[in-house]
Amino acid sequence: MVFYNAQARFDLQEIFDNLLMWTTPNLQIHLNYHEVVGYYNDIVDVCDSLDNISYHAKAKYRDHLKYGTYVYSYNRNKRTTWYIVYEKTDNNIFINKIINNYQTITPQEA
Repeated sequence: MVFYNAQARFDLQEIFDNLLMWTTPNLQIHLNYHEVVGYYNDIVDVCDSLDNISYHAKAKYRDHLKYGTYVYSYNRNKRTTWYIVYEKTDNNIFINKIINNYQTITPQEA
């Protein structure tokens, strides 16, 4: 089963809100409401399926290790990767943080 802590629920809400309000420097809106809902739902679907994957990758970046032992990389497109940072016990997944590659700035741990 997959569980979300308060930080992960907050992250999802921030992702939704920021995608909805996202504009370019010339103020063009990139995503309409239905596209934002689809994008959001895709992230939630990936999160909800983590208890069914067979391999759990260890977190390597300091920005991720602050939130959990494991990380799942969801490549949304060629420039954007979402990292879902979590803990696991038996078949339960506890999602602690959802962060993208633009926010992951520390080098890998040695």
